[in-house]
Amino acid sequence: MADAQTADTTQQVVDTTQQVTSQIPITSVSQKNPKRVAAGKAIAEKRRQAREEQNKKLAEANAVMAKEELRKAEVKARKAEAVVDPPVVMEAPVAAESTLTTTQWLSVASIIVFLAAIYYKREEIKGTIAKIKAPLAKAPAIANEPVLIAPKKKGIRSMD
Repeated sequence: MADAQTADTTQQVVDTTQQVTSQIPITSVSQKNPKRVAAGKAIAEKRRQAREEQNKKLAEANAVMAKEELRKAEVKARKAEAVVDPPVVMEAPVAAESTLTTTQWLSVASIIVFLAAIYYKREEIKGTIAKIKAPLAKAPAIANEPVLIAPKKKGIRSMD
């Protein structure tokens, strides 16, 4: 009876699976292509060598940068010593040159041209200023005249 129950449970397990599987055991392991394996190993070796060379170059660059920083620090130290303990040698005063840059020359030229244009048009400017001042002088005379106001019309007004 125990054999019947185990047979039923195995039968029941087989029935519940819906995946089709082969009953033939796989005895041989598929062989890899030896050429492909050799190519993969060669590529891995090249990458390892490239990584090692890159690390060597990085170490060399770091050494160069450290030397440069050390040199800069030494230069700063020498300058600090020179400031603290200046030499006693007296130098002749250097005459300061007062040359203008191109931009400064252009600025000076534009100012000169602007002043020349004002000098050239001075008569026009005087005439314009006189015209502006003239109406202001006449304004009080007009204010004394009586202003005529039209009487308002009663009734419907126009839309104008």
